[in-house]
Amino acid sequence: MSIEVAYWIALAVGVTFLLLSVVLGDVFEFLDFLDFGLGDGFSVTPVLFTALAAFGGGGLLAIGAFDVTPGRSVLWGLGSSVVAGGLSAGLFVVLHRQEAGEGFSVGQMVGTRGRCTLAIHPGKEGRVTVQYEGMSRAFSATSDEEIASGADVVIDDVIGTTLKVSRSAVAEPKGS
Repeated sequence: MSIEVAYWIALAVGVTFLLLSVVLGDVFEFLDFLDFGLGDGFSVTPVLFTALAAFGGGGLLAIGAFDVTPGRSVLWGLGSSVVAGGLSAGLFVVLHRQEAGEGFSVGQMVGTRGRCTLAIHPGKEGRVTVQYEGMSRAFSATSDEEIASGADVVIDDVIGTTLKVSRSAVAEPKGS
């Protein structure tokens, strides 16, 4: 097998696996052992496939366009794989930083007021809507007391994703 065939194989395998990993996502999850602690959510797999494709492309370019010896073409391939791998790693880091994180955790809402949207009976779940940090979300809720739909509530505790609530201590208007 000539060095050019090896470059073509590296280019084809790198591009194919790169496209598969980008389009299908976690198809190469078994390669997670290659994650060298580069950050939460950062996957090294697409970077390696980019570097493999660049190695093949760089070696082919060196032989075909610049007519260098096979030994020097390996150096061209390695150089292009380092440059392309570094650029793709930088791109993935920038893209990861742009991802929106969770706005808040449910546990942060203890003490927050909400409104009962589905009546809560002792021992049974109801629904509560809470506005928190500009977001309105509905949660399952329990209470030790009966709470009618439309009543204001206060979040006392969070158990998993279910809220434990009680009636709000806000004074009811007279004549209601």
